[in-house]
Amino acid sequence: MARTVNPAVEAERFLEALDDKIRALDEAIAVAKTGVARSSFAAYKQFADASADFDGFCILIEYRIKKVEPGPARAALESRLLTERVNAMSRMLKASIELIGALAGQRVFPLGAKDVFLRELRSLYGLKNTLAREPFASHLPAETGHDVELAEKILREIIEKAPALLDLAAAHAA
Repeated sequence: MARTVNPAVEAERFLEALDDKIRALDEAIAVAKTGVARSSFAAYKQFADASADFDGFCILIEYRIKKVEPGPARAALESRLLTERVNAMSRMLKASIELIGALAGQRVFPLGAKDVFLRELRSLYGLKNTLAREPFASHLPAETGHDVELAEKILREIIEKAPALLDLAAAHAA
């Protein structure tokens, strides 16, 4: 016999579990920054996985919240999810900026650096675009607003230098 679950209770339970995902993400960010600075990309994989896990879990929670009847309970759940997402994505954006900076500061790119660079470029682009749109934009802390602008500047610079950075001329000649 199928068990009936109160959607609001289920959404609340998932939001509580999201706190564990955020802690794992914060730990992975710290480890990745140290690893990339030392040209070790094994730790970066942990950050990439934690980011994807967080994003996926937010999608699950969003769908759980949509099952809750419109009203104050649903609005409170949506607000809590939005706050958690903005805070975590703000930290992810800052980490992407720092990781790209760490890569840019290296004289010689070790094996795996190009993959990390391209993934962080995509991440930076996605986070910047998401955080610049509503409902996120109106909930950004001032520091994150500055990081969104910095991300835009970094992306413009990378796009201007893309052929040299990505060695597109060599790929086209092949």
